[in-house]
Amino acid sequence: MRLHVAKGIKQTGIVAQILELANSNNIEIKRHGKRQLSYISKNSRQDQGVALDLHAPNLRLIEDLPRDATQLLALDGVTNPQNLGIIIRSVAASPLDGLILPMKGNAPIGPLVYKASAGTVVKATIYQSETIDHAIAFLKQRNFATYGLAGQGSQPLNSIGVEQQSVFILGNESEGLARDTEAMCDELIHIPMANDVESINVSAAATLVAFRHLF
Repeated sequence: MRLHVAKGIKQTGIVAQILELANSNNIEIKRHGKRQLSYISKNSRQDQGVALDLHAPNLRLIEDLPRDATQLLALDGVTNPQNLGIIIRSVAASPLDGLILPMKGNAPIGPLVYKASAGTVVKATIYQSETIDHAIAFLKQRNFATYGLAGQGSQPLNSIGVEQQSVFILGNESEGLARDTEAMCDELIHIPMANDVESINVSAAATLVAFRHLF
């Protein structure tokens, strides 16, 4: 862990508290010009002159997936950092064995995702792959059943049992699953909707999937 601080920043208020905490916990403090700090934080409007490098101990590669993992959630094109953060929070709190997060096509894990996750980025088990295609192919080799969430899915979510290894794939906020991803899925399933509602937010859908074990 490392704390980055802008040179010349007033060491009062919350900044003073952050520096005190860093010193008391033997956290390395590095000082930078404002431009360099903005490059580090990637959020110059809100960094207030400080940024912190965090280590996510459960951020791994998909190849590190343990053999006893059975229930997973995967994302295909979730580009909104707030949605991604909320999804990570739900996965961290749920009985799922982890989140599959392809690096291509999804929002990167950064300050906005961390904030939206309420800090659970460092608690959630996340497996990264280069692409969703690579992730699906790898999971099929591990005998996972692959279910894509889509409005036109043939079966409802609650009809899928928890006995077999399963991965549930959620698509883009506006477009849903990519066609190539749909084609790779063993089956498309849907979340039943009332009152002629066509869809719900991807983070809400992810929460329903994450806690389906309990209902």
